[in-house]
Amino acid sequence: MAQDSLEQRELVITRRLKAPRNLVWRTFEDPYLLAQWWGPENFTSAITRLEFRAGGEWHVTMQRPDGTEHPVRYQFVEIVVPERIVYRPLRSPEAVPRRNPPPTYLATLTFEALGNETVFTMRAEFESAADLAVAMNGGFLEGTNQAFDKLERQLASR
Repeated sequence: MAQDSLEQRELVITRRLKAPRNLVWRTFEDPYLLAQWWGPENFTSAITRLEFRAGGEWHVTMQRPDGTEHPVRYQFVEIVVPERIVYRPLRSPEAVPRRNPPPTYLATLTFEALGNETVFTMRAEFESAADLAVAMNGGFLEGTNQAFDKLERQLASR
């Protein structure tokens, strides 16, 4: 069976944020700031654990407007201050009974200083093109872009 190429199984989102890199970086390492924008539009998020180091875990519960909760756990793979954060979702105990849990991926976030702005890029690498397609059909791109829209609004208000 042929392996899918990286281009077939990777999603890349780039934003040019109107904020200096150190401020953008802080919105990831500070659980209070992270909770303000993480998750799709109209969701709220509670960060219950943020061990901001390689090997550390990050637990967040996103809540829909109807009250439905979506607990998600991540593990940091690599953190290079203030340039790169690499993490992956972990299968939470709450998700184990689900018949079709969402596919996992490796996310690499890069922060490139550009004067008083930051070029922020997220690369989500899935195991296969089929896994990427499942994530896309499940709203991964839309939800991620909505979260980044919220991040932009948060940065603009600072």
